[in-house]
Amino acid sequence: MSHVPAVLVVIFFWSLLYVGDFILKKYRRLSRTYKELLDENGLSFSFGHIRWYTTKFNRCFFRWGKHYPSLTQAWFTAGACFGVCVMVVSVLILSWTLSQALTKNSPEQVLTPVMPGINLPWSHILYYLLTLTLAGIVHEVGHALAAVREQVRVNGFGIFFMVLYPGAFVDLYTEHLAVISPLRQLRIYCAGVWHNFILALIAVGFLWILPSLLSLGYVSNRGAVILDLIKGSAVEDSLVVGDYITSVDNCLVKNVVEWKSCLKKTIVEPQHGFCTDMMTMTRKNSFLETESYIFKEVQDCCGNLTASRLCFSYQSHLGQKGLSCLPARTMMSDKICNIPSNCPEKGEKVCIHPSLDNSSRLIKISHYKGKDVLYVGDPYILYFSVSVGNYLPIFKFSPLSLPLVLETFFMYIISLSSALALLNAAPCYWLDGQWILYALVDYTLSQSLPDVRTRNRLCKIVLTAGTFLLAANILLALWTLGSMT
Repeated sequence: MSHVPAVLVVIFFWSLLYVGDFILKKYRRLSRTYKELLDENGLSFSFGHIRWYTTKFNRCFFRWGKHYPSLTQAWFTAGACFGVCVMVVSVLILSWTLSQALTKNSPEQVLTPVMPGINLPWSHILYYLLTLTLAGIVHEVGHALAAVREQVRVNGFGIFFMVLYPGAFVDLYTEHLAVISPLRQLRIYCAGVWHNFILALIAVGFLWILPSLLSLGYVSNRGAVILDLIKGSAVEDSLVVGDYITSVDNCLVKNVVEWKSCLKKTIVEPQHGFCTDMMTMTRKNSFLETESYIFKEVQDCCGNLTASRLCFSYQSHLGQKGLSCLPARTMMSDKICNIPSNCPEKGEKVCIHPSLDNSSRLIKISHYKGKDVLYVGDPYILYFSVSVGNYLPIFKFSPLSLPLVLETFFMYIISLSSALALLNAAPCYWLDGQWILYALVDYTLSQSLPDVRTRNRLCKIVLTAGTFLLAANILLALWTLGSMT
């Protein structure tokens, strides 16, 4: 889906929702029932925004927060230490990234904004939405549990969806929050980023043990398992979903990494030739001088003959050169060459090369089901035409794409949850880092700076600088992203 249709779909979705909400609220027969339904379920709508709020989880938060008080105190104290450390790390990373941008033409981006349809494929939009929702819920549950532990009342919990960004929030009783000690405040404010970090660690653990878990229903290292084929691609009719690729041009393929490596090899290395003998080549040649023509600087000597034939340039031991229209499959021997001397010296050996443009290659793809596939074209297009995985199902009922789905989901959790922890801890307005900074300054500088207004002015200076630093990084990332598209 291209950028413009995708944006139109998003606008249409929110417009439809907004118009539907407006009509139901204005329609006399349904407006009262509809408004009561929204109020009872804590739902509210506006253009580009859906919000759900409930108090049903308050008792759960209270029970969970009161379990094992000594353990939870140590847990959230560790979270407070972690949050302060991450705040410092976030400032260092943002400062380093900005300094790189000012000194280098192509700065390295540690933090990259995720833009659906630009650097996030629309096929991954579900991973994106689920991961952000999960990370947001875990983040806010962390705040709620820490608040209960520190005797701060939880008023409610909610989930929102704003344009294409899902998230969660927790409503705390601010009067209770304002009167507790700075250390207790730190435990509450840092609990969100702490739980995001723990969520990322759990995802790392699951990703690490995933091969062992999948071994119950899948086998690996058999080849690159074909998960999907792009419609209309050159290999759509030659390969099938569920089959697995075992080699590319005699380069052994056991997994996705080797599949990429073998395809990369065909790109970086020049097209190799194949050994044959002059007699065989002459006998199978269908080339007529009158049929030869040049298309895009590539000599074609097969004209309108069958697609199974390909134009080859040849060179023999005796220095003979020319073109031959040959059946590609039968001429692709296991003995490859670059010059005639690479071929065995028995008989008059010839090294033949397919006549192709610089970006195209003749590639032999070996797979489990059926004969070898000959691909003529750009290896990059081949790579994007075939979606592959590492795991082959043992049982018929085992979903073919389940391993890739789990692996991708865990990778998204690691990436997005870690990024949320890092960004939320930054000392900026409207982020957790704002309140972490206030509590940290009160906790560490209350004796050396007893005046509250002086401490608040210090916090405002740091927050203003941090907000400008984050904004500059976001603008830099968007500019870099825009220049790449």
